Amino acid sequence: MDDVRLVIGTEVHSGWTEIRVMRSIEAVADTFELTLTERWAESEEPRPIRAGIACELWIDDKRVVTGYVDDVAPSYDAQKHTVTVSGRSKAGDLVDCSLSGTLQWKGRTLLAIARDLAKRFGIQVSTEVGEGEAFRAEALEPGEPVWDFIEQLARRHAVRFVSQPDGNLLITRAGTGRIDTPLKLGENILRASGEFSMRERFSDYVVQAQQTGWDGNSGAASAHVIARSKDEGVARYRPTVVLADGPNTKADAKRRADWQRNTAWGRGQGLIYTVNGWRHADGLWEPNRLVPVVDPWLGIDDDRLIMSVQFMLDEQGSRTELRVMPREAADLVKLPDPKKSSEGWQ
Repeated sequence: MDDVRLVIGTEVHSGWTEIRVMRSIEAVADTFELTLTERWAESEEPRPIRAGIACELWIDDKRVVTGYVDDVAPSYDAQKHTVTVSGRSKAGDLVDCSLSGTLQWKGRTLLAIARDLAKRFGIQVSTEVGEGEAFRAEALEPGEPVWDFIEQLARRHAVRFVSQPDGNLLITRAGTGRIDTPLKLGENILRASGEFSMRERFSDYVVQAQQTGWDGNSGAASAHVIARSKDEGVARYRPTVVLADGPNTKADAKRRADWQRNTAWGRGQGLIYTVNGWRHADGLWEPNRLVPVVDPWLGIDDDRLIMSVQFMLDEQGSRTELRVMPREAADLVKLPDPKKSSEGWQ
């Protein structure tokens, strides 16, 4: 069985009886929840774990989360004691916190703005998709959650921020790396569930935005930025209008429209596969990796992108929940032609 260790300074805490660790490309902060229940031993002292303390979570020789303990919940009686410890990666502070005073940037890229904000929280930011074009002018208002501001800028460039095992952030898009171990019905898939829906899909996505005025671009040209994207898989007329966050260029608005279309399409065919253990043939399961899926019951024999990984341990043993989607759901590419698709559930 994998050895899960919560490392706090020089103290190592192991022997957890229940474990949940979630890593996802759809949430900037990774999370964990660890529970230990045991009978009192003579001269035993409570585990010195305090809420708010810095920590690292390791699975065998691999660090998976670096961040802070959010909550410690002890309970006990005369015979035994239980403690549940939960926390998040460093990016949890970006989600929770806001700043006083207005911060402004002119002609700065997403990477530069994110680095400026994240360094205040001891977080470094890197990118594997380039810096992208600079924003003309952006401002973080007093009391605005830091992550809300960063995320709306990321949507305009159609990129994602994901937590790394060391607690720092990476700007990325849909992954191209592969896990060679396939998910096969009747072999390593213990159970599967899916939700196929058209409820959140629309035939036409219209993004309306305003663009910051400058010399040569003011008045009506600045006030009306509109971009459209069409989902050919929606047969009837079902339009939706998205009011963009902050000032957008025409290119920003078009990326947002395509992102909105692809995300809704992908969420409409979400799948969760549960497999035994936490590892594939070459290591721990990881999000943002392509994995072959062979599921005759759903008519799938193709690669899927792992959107999230949840490691679990309880009385049922160790297992992993993998939430997968078509890669197009996380990337700005043309969606498959619905007339040519072999997926009967689409």
